[in-house]
Amino acid sequence: MNLKSIKIILTLSFVSLAGFSQSQTFTVEGNVNRKLDGRFIKLFYENENTKKADSALIKKGTFKLTGNVSTPTVAIISLGGREDGDRIDLFLSEGTIRMSAKDSIHHSNISGTKLAVEHEQLAKLLRPEDDKFFNAIAAWKKMPEGEEKKAYLTKVMSGLDAYSNLKRKTIHQYVKDNPDSYVSLYYLNKNAPGALANYETTYPYYSGLTESIKTTPLGLQLGKRLMATKGKLTGEAYIDFVSTTPDGKQLSLKEIISKNKYTLVDFWASWCGPCRKENPYVVKTFNAFKDKGFTVLSVSLDDDEKKWKDAIEKDGMPWHHVSSLKGWKEPAAALYNVRAIPQNVLVDSSGKIVATNLRAETLYNKVQELSK
Repeated sequence: MNLKSIKIILTLSFVSLAGFSQSQTFTVEGNVNRKLDGRFIKLFYENENTKKADSALIKKGTFKLTGNVSTPTVAIISLGGREDGDRIDLFLSEGTIRMSAKDSIHHSNISGTKLAVEHEQLAKLLRPEDDKFFNAIAAWKKMPEGEEKKAYLTKVMSGLDAYSNLKRKTIHQYVKDNPDSYVSLYYLNKNAPGALANYETTYPYYSGLTESIKTTPLGLQLGKRLMATKGKLTGEAYIDFVSTTPDGKQLSLKEIISKNKYTLVDFWASWCGPCRKENPYVVKTFNAFKDKGFTVLSVSLDDDEKKWKDAIEKDGMPWHHVSSLKGWKEPAAALYNVRAIPQNVLVDSSGKIVATNLRAETLYNKVQELSK
């Protein structure tokens, strides 16, 4: 790489950083039904971790809101509150965003800035599912206390995983189709907050973003967080251990690795709610690839033998299981520095750890990729 190329890259990086780190003045101009004259429309957003709420009076079917954000962000514009009333989400950044509503604010046409338009492309895909879920929650809140209300909530929450997975897939596809959009980065970051950030789930999409997006402050921050969650074990050799099976026999990890192309070492427990929610994904992956050299060794952090065995049977987990029944003092878990569950490592036939903490459909996708 010559000096000229380096200067160009540095210049581009500086422009992208500066463009998203300086204070940005936004304007939201609206045209709405004249029947709304005299009402206040409100804008809810966050700036530098502080929640903001601005409002404007609707006159002759129009309104105008202005403000500043340090980085582009999603906002809610509403005739009610942040989470109720007739409302719609839009993307704030430097420039003028225009919205036009013949009747409902929720069905406004959004135009104006490049980011507002790009966000609207994604939002139109997400809103139908969001509406279904949040309308169901709103209906639940209005129900009188009692068994019927409890049963309704159980039904609604049973669809939460499917709803979350569909949103994640929609966002990931948008990111693949729009690698040069800050909106792509924003939603990748939003769906990988704090402890929920997962390298295997998010990094493949993050890596596909253009350099101008990845070198923004948010892009650098997300990249750093994802690398931190990659896990120190990835690329390292597995650590062997011997533990006890449900029928009282001794079984080593080495025995299993030697007979399979890929082995998932899965740390869990019968009392762990998130673990039990992950089990169906492990079952699906096992059934799909067990004839292609994939297997599972589940290591339980239980201390109650009956509950451990009952959970294995109830969740339909037809693979290898071991436990010392010492709870958090499980020796195998200590070897892999397990401090929270569910947690897993995927080991190839040579004994190399190729991935860690594979969740939900990411586990299936990873094994599918490796099995080709």
